[in-house]
Amino acid sequence: MKKNMTVFILMLFSILLKTTLSRYLSLSFGIPDTTLIILVYVSIRYGTVTGQISGFATGLMEDFLSLSPLGFNSLIRMITGQITGLFHERLNLDPVLFPVLSVALATLLKGGLSYMILSIFNIQYSGSIFISSSFGFELLMNALLAPFLFLLLRIIFDKVLKERKTL
Repeated sequence: MKKNMTVFILMLFSILLKTTLSRYLSLSFGIPDTTLIILVYVSIRYGTVTGQISGFATGLMEDFLSLSPLGFNSLIRMITGQITGLFHERLNLDPVLFPVLSVALATLLKGGLSYMILSIFNIQYSGSIFISSSFGFELLMNALLAPFLFLLLRIIFDKVLKERKTL
């Protein structure tokens, strides 16, 4: 229960921060996707089920707070949570290289899925476009922020979810 509440609060805070920053900072080159970084961390730490549920819930929150079609982000985040959750307890967690590579691959997956869904359904959407300078900036910023956020998230989850030992 504590784990789910912690994940929910972190994701909600990240989404609200992202939507607030995007409104006040009209950056043509985009902003990093901290929600995706948190999703990758949570999926790898807790597995596919948590990754899918977290991805779907945060994607749905993003759909409600953005102009994207309902279900667009939730589908992408759910698939991303599923795929990154497959690596639960299977990889050696290097504190720098692993977060950079896993988040970069997840960002590429998100971009590819976005492009595929937009193409299949012929949706005109000005959000995350796979082949653009803003996507390249997002990829770079996500990869650079990943080691720091992974460390911060590890500290948060270890402190919040620390179980008391009985004598």
